Amino acid sequence: MLIRPSTTFAHPILSPHTEDYGDRTFDITIDVGEAPDAGAVELKGACTLDDEAVRQLVTTQHATLGVVVECLETYFQRFFPVGLEAFSLDFPYGELRGRVAVQAVLAASEDNVPLESDSIPEDYPPHTRVVRRGDVIAVSTIHTFEAGLDKFLPMESIFHLVSSENVGEGIFLVELDNEAIRIEVNPKLYTMIYGIRGTSMRDILLPSLFLPAVMTALDAMRNSGYEAHRWHRVIEARCSNEGIVIDSGTDLAFAAQKLLDAPLGLLQGMFKEGEQ
Repeated sequence: MLIRPSTTFAHPILSPHTEDYGDRTFDITIDVGEAPDAGAVELKGACTLDDEAVRQLVTTQHATLGVVVECLETYFQRFFPVGLEAFSLDFPYGELRGRVAVQAVLAASEDNVPLESDSIPEDYPPHTRVVRRGDVIAVSTIHTFEAGLDKFLPMESIFHLVSSENVGEGIFLVELDNEAIRIEVNPKLYTMIYGIRGTSMRDILLPSLFLPAVMTALDAMRNSGYEAHRWHRVIEARCSNEGIVIDSGTDLAFAAQKLLDAPLGLLQGMFKEGEQ
């Protein structure tokens, strides 16, 4: 189980979110490798622990260091004991998909483990400096990554262009209640769009058609209701991979441009080619 920054303890905790150990550091770095064809994930990492008294608890086996890996989409949650230095974890097909959270945790391996670090402030009374078996001694930041193929899918794959007599010329409507985002256009515009999709002129579609459609989808994702749709899963995976958080304060225009790889740049390049 992940330990959130808001969790409180009755004893000192070494963590990036507390000052119980002064400027001492406990955290991990992770490097994620994926085999898309096999759906497997390899997680490599290393631990940073610069408090000597806490390190001694691990080397003397008074405390156990491990990594918690949690994936809510596949109901996966497990604690993996690791060493003080580098570690490597392998996950076969199906174990991890979607958002994955990783956190290092150091816990007491037995009762009456003393916390003797000189970095602990003096105002901690003696009874708080002794922990029991299973008590948390140190926790890292919660690191996240996106597992699976959704983040690699092109954004264009989530759109479905539809011809509709009910749409006026020169405008389009966005419909989100399907697996793909339906973009409904007038039959004349539909024919024109399909005529340029196989040419360099297709770059016009990104800023003029797909950009506002993505903004509409991002706005809808601020609330629940569309999670089961494929377009939602793809955009959510891309947002996670790009570090985009969708909430009431999200700049939708900027987020959509980032997801579409700065589409106005493509448009600028197209006009430069025309001038040559």
